[in-house]
Amino acid sequence: MTTKRLLILSCLFLALLFIVHDIHIGSNKTGQTIELTKAFFQGDIPTGPLGETLKNCIIGEKKLDLWKNFSAITESCIARHSKLTESNFFQLNMGRFGESKFFLPMAEEFRGNNSSACYWLTIGIGGDTEVEKEMINVYPQCKIFGIEPSPEQAADFEKYGTVIPLAVGIKPGNLMMRLRQNTGMRYKNKQVPVTPMHQVLDEYIGSRLVHFATLDIEGFEYKILDSLKHGKPIESTGVRFCQIDVELHSDGYQLQNMGPDFKFPHYWRKFLANSSYIPIKAGKFLTHRKVTMINVDDPVCLRLFKFEQYF
Repeated sequence: MTTKRLLILSCLFLALLFIVHDIHIGSNKTGQTIELTKAFFQGDIPTGPLGETLKNCIIGEKKLDLWKNFSAITESCIARHSKLTESNFFQLNMGRFGESKFFLPMAEEFRGNNSSACYWLTIGIGGDTEVEKEMINVYPQCKIFGIEPSPEQAADFEKYGTVIPLAVGIKPGNLMMRLRQNTGMRYKNKQVPVTPMHQVLDEYIGSRLVHFATLDIEGFEYKILDSLKHGKPIESTGVRFCQIDVELHSDGYQLQNMGPDFKFPHYWRKFLANSSYIPIKAGKFLTHRKVTMINVDDPVCLRLFKFEQYF
């Protein structure tokens, strides 16, 4: 072997050593364990985005109706494609009909840490503030906001946070919305001015990242969720929710807000396939469906909640 060839091989060997060294250093700097570096060379790094198999499990269900069997399909896929159990969640209870909301806690080092921002947003107060009352005890450092266009439905929200007296939507304009009246279960359609989501967040919260959110707006949630898909108006303005509890309203509400051709299974598959959100908890409420979703693409959400531990 010539001296020149030996020199080239030596240089290649040294370059490889530097690469391995850099991978180890990079892993240590980012808090990853040395096993991650070993996995890299063994080909054991997970393929695809976080929770992709769970999402594909729901999308791929074609035998059962996704609306009629929403809870069963979602919970079955969660059980098969995640490590999530009931004990992972903290539960917040509303004041009526036994409704509950479920969220995953922040990582231990961020709980009670005032140096880490924490925003809670209720979209649709609806005259019930028990969840916010509980939330402020769980995360006293979290700033709480509630969007409610009907003043009478704000209840005593100001005890726990800031009321945003607006209807939120995708673009400026006026919209016919179904609003709850007084303290009963009577609703009426009312024309209300709508403010785009990103403008509401900029003006009242000062952040387009919201850590915990609930969405209960009598069927209009379908348009909001659709606009959270990649490249759609709300998502493209940088609005992100780390976790969002959504009440998906039943057939009549769907047709009123989305038109007579609306088909939930088609809508839901497209939403899951084209958004950063995956369901982690599902249930029924009256004739509606409940779902908690997490954002598996946002780096701040991943850091604060360590979602990877559940997959």
